Amino acid sequence: MIIIFLFLVGMEAYGRQWRRIFFPPIFYGWLFLLGMVWIGRELPAQQSQYFVGEKADYLIGVVTDEPVYGEASIHFPLEIRHIVCDEKVSPATGQIMLRIVRKNKESDLSLSYGDKLLFRNEVMDVREPYNPKQFDYKRYLAHKNIYHQAYIKPADIRLLGNNYGNTVIAHALAIRRYFVHKFSRFISNKDALDICAALILGYRAHFPMETLTAFINTGTVHVLSVSGLHVGMVFFLLNFLLGFLDRFPYGRPIRFVLILVAIWGYVLLTGMAPSILRAGVMISFLLVARWSQRANQNLNSLFASACSLLLLDPFMIFDMGFQLSYLAVLGLFTLYPLLNKVLLINNKGLRMTWQAVLVSVSAQLFTTPLALYYFQQFPNYFLLGNLFVSLPATALMYMGIALATCPFPLVNVYLALGLTYLCRFLLWGLQAIEGLPFATVQGVDFSGVQLALFLLVIIFLLITWYSLRKQFLWYTFIATGILLFSAVISSIKYTSYQGIKIYNVGHEVAIAVINQGKVSLISTLDSVAHPYIMRQVLPDLNHYIRMTDIAFYPLQLKRGDRVKIQTSIGTLGIIEGGKGEMGPMVCDILLWRNISSYDKVNDKDFRHVALAIFDGSNKTERLPAMIKMADSLDLRYYVLKNNFAYVWERK
Repeated sequence: MIIIFLFLVGMEAYGRQWRRIFFPPIFYGWLFLLGMVWIGRELPAQQSQYFVGEKADYLIGVVTDEPVYGEASIHFPLEIRHIVCDEKVSPATGQIMLRIVRKNKESDLSLSYGDKLLFRNEVMDVREPYNPKQFDYKRYLAHKNIYHQAYIKPADIRLLGNNYGNTVIAHALAIRRYFVHKFSRFISNKDALDICAALILGYRAHFPMETLTAFINTGTVHVLSVSGLHVGMVFFLLNFLLGFLDRFPYGRPIRFVLILVAIWGYVLLTGMAPSILRAGVMISFLLVARWSQRANQNLNSLFASACSLLLLDPFMIFDMGFQLSYLAVLGLFTLYPLLNKVLLINNKGLRMTWQAVLVSVSAQLFTTPLALYYFQQFPNYFLLGNLFVSLPATALMYMGIALATCPFPLVNVYLALGLTYLCRFLLWGLQAIEGLPFATVQGVDFSGVQLALFLLVIIFLLITWYSLRKQFLWYTFIATGILLFSAVISSIKYTSYQGIKIYNVGHEVAIAVINQGKVSLISTLDSVAHPYIMRQVLPDLNHYIRMTDIAFYPLQLKRGDRVKIQTSIGTLGIIEGGKGEMGPMVCDILLWRNISSYDKVNDKDFRHVALAIFDGSNKTERLPAMIKMADSLDLRYYVLKNNFAYVWERK
């Protein structure tokens, strides 16, 4: 690495005739290798004191982010500092995702960034998803260098102290909590409070899922993720308010310094997400360039900011927010100038509206490949949503800053009232757009190969437009053709699919019968909108049919029930435990639940059963006996408990 670095320095100093050709690829290749080495050093295998390889009764760690309060638990990342074994404390390293069971809000532990905790060692590996197309939480945490998690009861955890984190971050988050508390004193409407806290301060610890869904389905979730839009608003406000300083000697550099300090104060205040870090670094480059009266090139600033952030934290390159933020800005810097030249409009109002449309299209086009890959859906009315949200979001931002900084309670009451009505209007509009027919395309099966093809289409299109070379236009057509062909093949695969899927939803039942575009869902859960169904089943079923077109059949089971379901694909049988002789079952798939040690089994009862499935309702200690019983009956079986969903396809 050092040799390559010295070679690059020598080339820059003495090899001027070669540096344009060789310097960029060698330099970026060197940075890539440096990043790989840096990431490798942080992996658990390279940590000599990694806590998992040590025997420990208790673990001691420090909270590294603000806790998020969910319905069932409080969760947050925690950095392991020590292990405790037989009352002996030893240093250790590693990170986990800690979840504290939340029984009622009154008994919640009051935790914050930098708290030092002692808790029982009940750490386990982060499990892989149990159902097709389910969100891969294990991969998500692995991209943050977290590979383990723990579920702890409040009684098994003890607070040892405070302020063990980074002092600057701790003070910034404390200031944010103060502002959130101030907002809560004046804004009584919960939806308005959640939106203001998220949009202005980047605080989403209590953000409701239904409100977040409205932003996601309209393509406006970036408004809630504090980013370049918000930093830009703060920059223009400060630039306007401090413009008078230019009249005084040394006023210009003072204005730049004040703006720079305020911008980074806001970056710290909002939690330093990758998107706002990118904006903070880029605006810093812009201010320094203006201060020194040098030209500032947008693309150079964009890539320089990415390199700066990745030098601080190489794992940031895996963060979805980092990737989406940089692609969106790359679209604004490359595609927007080209589109803006296509149609020139003299009317100022129409020109501003047209430019807003082009900004939205440019950012959306560049982020669409990643959005399809990660979220498997596309907001059809993203243009309408972004045009609608722009003015209310701007007004909310400035009114929220006024509420945060205003010392007069009477003025704050009126500001809070205005913010409440504005948030209600914003949420009403987004929900109306979300409710339009075909508001979102869900269940898009977008593979890594298709992601690469889509990005190649964009790259070839830009090269064609900038260079006017016909061969790149042909490359664009070829890549587009391959992408469309793969999409058609994928669509045919799903529309012609015939099979039965028994999903892993714990103690409950969720069985989907899929027959060439028609889906029937049989479940003990109350509806398709149940959280378990939404998180674990619908991400897969949305590939076959829209949620509203699924035929839902509720299933009520009590001990001793025997249910037989005849479908167009095959016959399903369900046995809900029970004592005594069961009698023969004739079915293709038998789901056997809640088996107790008292249940008697006879081989003639299963002569006409092709496959038996033992689901999550069966106790773990009973599984060995059940497997032994199935083997003795020469019965094919599948253990669904703590295992992937069972998928049976008609050939």
